[in-house]
Amino acid sequence: MLTVRKSYYLCSLKINKKESINMKKKNLDSLRHGCIVFMAAFSLSVPAQSTRQVQPYSFQQKGVFYGRQPVVGIDMSTFVDLGYGYAKDRYNVYFEGRILPFVDPLTFRLRIPGGIYPDTYPSFPDEGYNPYYQEGYMVTSNAVLFNGKKISDNPRSFRDLGWGYGKDNFEVYYMGRKIEGAMNSSFKVLKDGYAEDSFETYYRGKVVK
Repeated sequence: MLTVRKSYYLCSLKINKKESINMKKKNLDSLRHGCIVFMAAFSLSVPAQSTRQVQPYSFQQKGVFYGRQPVVGIDMSTFVDLGYGYAKDRYNVYFEGRILPFVDPLTFRLRIPGGIYPDTYPSFPDEGYNPYYQEGYMVTSNAVLFNGKKISDNPRSFRDLGWGYGKDNFEVYYMGRKIEGAMNSSFKVLKDGYAEDSFETYYRGKVVK
């Protein structure tokens, strides 16, 4: 009789232990599923926080920086500054210079309510352009970027002229935008935002009338 009771008791312990393990596995699976659903939703679309201070990524000879911190492990040829602290390349999505784990760069998008950067460089006490300001043109092996956005397919002929201006064999640019009608063959930069070609004088990319 004691042997039967002991066997029944041991059997009950094994069943209870097995049920406890199964319950823990179910809870863990539910937690994993919840995390996957959350990260999938996050990777598809993230609303941009317009109240957050905008700080662009800067392209320098030593690499890409967010503020003063280098962004580690990026793919320079596909890196794009999305604004509001977000960026991505072919491998990762970044926020404030750090990789966002489990976020797919192929599906990641920002819902942007308006422009993310001003149309001109920051103002200084003398209202001049700071030639050492690191935001601006970036030349890669197959493209020219401005603030992380592709503007030209002619990197070999592109020249950064300073004061926000640049040109290649076909177009002239100010702050990454084409200057319609500007003659690239005779275009030259003066100073304080002024430039000229054979026919017109320009101020911050616009014809002076």
